[in-house]
Amino acid sequence: HRTEFQSSISAYYWTHDLERNFFVGVLFAVAVYLVLYKGYTLLEDRILDLAGASAAGVAFFPMDNCGDCTTPGVSAHGGFAVTFFLCISLICVFMSKRSLKFLAPDKRKRFRLWYGVCSGLMVGLIALAVLSRFLPSEYRQALSDHNAFFWFEAVAILAFSTYWYLKTRELDQSLSWIPFRKKREI
Repeated sequence: HRTEFQSSISAYYWTHDLERNFFVGVLFAVAVYLVLYKGYTLLEDRILDLAGASAAGVAFFPMDNCGDCTTPGVSAHGGFAVTFFLCISLICVFMSKRSLKFLAPDKRKRFRLWYGVCSGLMVGLIALAVLSRFLPSEYRQALSDHNAFFWFEAVAILAFSTYWYLKTRELDQSLSWIPFRKKREI
């Protein structure tokens, strides 16, 4: 009973119970985390709250079981998914540089470069995913057959994860966030 590779991350909702439960559980965990996490500014906090609510919306409103990738138009699931990705992209694009002023210039330049890479990947992939929804049906089907939507989503999520990792490194230079790391005595 192996599950075939799905055309999008959301398509795993319609697979075996174990995979569906994992998918929905991860979405709710992400939703709770984003809502509870306090942003660097009030605006960032509100955007993260909206991203969390949108992640829960993706779970509450699953995609159409015949393949959301190939159907034209907009669905509640798609609206929540796009809102989620837009919110986390906004965080990367506009909020990433607010705390850089506290770093030395050489470190600031490196973080700015990597934040730009993460932001560019996220915005580009989300734009491709959204714009592809309005292509003629044979092109949408070809993209779906080649799992393009899965990879758009997966790489965008990986880019945000990389951003979050980098932001953690930037804000906690002591590396106290590394598990099992021995603390240096000062």
